[in-house]
Amino acid sequence: MAKSPVILDEAIGHHGKIVKYYRCAVMNQPRGWTQEQLAEAMSVSTRWVQEIEKMEYIQDINRRKALAIILGIPAALLNIDRLERLSERSTIQLQPATLKDLEDGVRSRWHLYHSSSNQITEEGLLEQIEILEQLADTGAINEKHIARILSQNYQLAGILARDDFKYSRAKKYLRDALIFAKEAGSPDLIAASVARLALVLLRQGREDDALLMYYEAADLSKTAQSVVRGYIYSGLAEALARKGLRDDCYRTLDIAEKLFNQARNISSEDDLAFIYLTTQSLQDKRGECYVLSGQPWKGIEYLQLAEKLLDGSSPRNHCRLLLQQAEAFLAAGEPDICVEYTIEGLQIARTLGSAGNINWASEIHAKLLASAWKNEPVVGKLGAAIVAE
Repeated sequence: MAKSPVILDEAIGHHGKIVKYYRCAVMNQPRGWTQEQLAEAMSVSTRWVQEIEKMEYIQDINRRKALAIILGIPAALLNIDRLERLSERSTIQLQPATLKDLEDGVRSRWHLYHSSSNQITEEGLLEQIEILEQLADTGAINEKHIARILSQNYQLAGILARDDFKYSRAKKYLRDALIFAKEAGSPDLIAASVARLALVLLRQGREDDALLMYYEAADLSKTAQSVVRGYIYSGLAEALARKGLRDDCYRTLDIAEKLFNQARNISSEDDLAFIYLTTQSLQDKRGECYVLSGQPWKGIEYLQLAEKLLDGSSPRNHCRLLLQQAEAFLAAGEPDICVEYTIEGLQIARTLGSAGNINWASEIHAKLLASAWKNEPVVGKLGAAIVAE
């Protein structure tokens, strides 16, 4: 057996490190396996293996089973035995440690959404939801706790579906999230579910319906944490900007910022709705609203400030910010800079597998083709980048 660069005692409790330990110590292989060899054995990409080895908790139980069989990993080290017991329909009474595993799993998946591809984030999500629903059906004493985790999972499923233009599915998932949020009695999750549903409507171009739903979310958030209320008011500001209500938009942004300042000390453990509201995201939203309200250079100031504040661990936020700046420079009459930002954002969107952001780049190209710069070489450069795979 080859010597692994990972110490087993230190790896326990972290699925990715467990996989790396056993990959580097495959029986009958003097040097263990490379990531490429494991990828081939699993019929996945090398990148997938690289991502898996960073994961504290691998969501997809079927993937865990395959890894255990191929690498000879004891089932208990990947929590396979525990989850298989949980999936059986029985009058199970969950132990605190088991609930902690489930909570850690959903938290890890939300982090993945911001730091990794849609495909990796989504893998095993619906299977996890099915297991949790089976647990909820048992009528165990932890029913509210399970409902909370289900709402968190359904909200993420809705966001992923929205990003893939599956709007009907996104709305279904978010309505399910709302049902479980109410069962859990969580004001944070109730308000966040409605706000995320409003964003789906906004992305569909249903601005009037979205605006009404954001107002409903704001009303529901009166007993929610400040971070949730700040998130809702920042979304409401965008809806107001898209309706041309500039003054209302700016006042709403000020409210969102005030709420964020009240929520600065909230820990990630207390952010049950996984809002991730930051100074960067607020400056980002303020910049977007200025652009929508016909003040692109003012918007660019805020967007560039947001870029300076950007957390490098979130390529998804970086992609969005690049495309927002592309829109701003287009509105400001700077097609060369617009194309530069669009191409960079497109490259990240493809890495993430984000259909929504890939389409956004195509929409910017369409706007350029309908503009006075349609025959400029730079527009052709963007067109070539869009059709290239």
